[in-house]
Amino acid sequence: MHEQQDSLMSFYNFKPRQAIGSIGAQCANWEAMMASYTDGAHFYLEDIDTAYFKESQARFAWDYYGNLQGRPLSSSYELIVGNEKGTQLPNASCDKIFIINSFHEFSFKKEMLEDIAKKLKPGGLLYIDEIIAKYPGQKHGGCKKELFTEAELIGFCRANDFEYTAGMYVTYRKSVPYRKIYVYKRKQRG
Repeated sequence: MHEQQDSLMSFYNFKPRQAIGSIGAQCANWEAMMASYTDGAHFYLEDIDTAYFKESQARFAWDYYGNLQGRPLSSSYELIVGNEKGTQLPNASCDKIFIINSFHEFSFKKEMLEDIAKKLKPGGLLYIDEIIAKYPGQKHGGCKKELFTEAELIGFCRANDFEYTAGMYVTYRKSVPYRKIYVYKRKQRG
């Protein structure tokens, strides 16, 4: 498991003092783990469901990973409550934006991509980490929302001004790709 995490963090290529957005951050567990791999980054933690998206949850996650390191995390965070069509992150603020196992749940995917495009700094990257559908129309086991096949997700993002630049399969079970992290940059306007 640690090797998989280390290879993920190497793939993310965090740099000190980057601004990182996470859309659908909920309890901030993934983001706190990411923060333990970088120095002085600032995380914009965004979600629309305030049931679990609370300061106490984020603080718990930050403290947990700080305790694992034996020192407090040097990266900061702030919580931002968005809505179904927008993140409410500051414009041109993020070097990287992550959507982890949430994109398939968005009711307004096109509008969210338009908003995210405005939140990325020039040259910024969008990382979409999603379960891979084995066939068109497959539903997520938990939320019962429709998943994307690889071709569907790449095509959807391309149609909405994001170019696919890289990817990494995440394998936890019998080396069968279960998830993939898709990396996109904004298309250059002509």
